[in-house]
Amino acid sequence: MHHPAPGPKGPWRLLILDRNPDDPLWIVATVAGPDDVRPAAPEAGSHRNSSATVDDVTAAWVAAVAGLRHPALTPLPATLAWRVDDGVQR
Repeated sequence: MHHPAPGPKGPWRLLILDRNPDDPLWIVATVAGPDDVRPAAPEAGSHRNSSATVDDVTAAWVAAVAGLRHPALTPLPATLAWRVDDGVQR
C-alpha cells in the first residue's frame, strides 16, 4: 500500500513503539516534507525479512537528508509504528 508523501495538509506524524525490553520507549516523530520519504523495495517491508539491511543508495539518501557524512544506522527490530492523522480513525 502506497502512502502519499507529506503534503498541503501538513507533515506526517508517526507514533513509534520501541519494544526494547531493557528500555521500552514511545516516540513521536515528524516527517516534514516529501524529501523525507522515499520508496522501498517490497521485500524491505516483509515481516519475513527480519534481517533487513539498508542498501547503499538508501544510506546515501539518509546521509543527505540528515546532513551527516557517515550516519550510524542502528536497527530497531522490535518496533511498531502508527501514522498519526487528524480526524476519523481508519
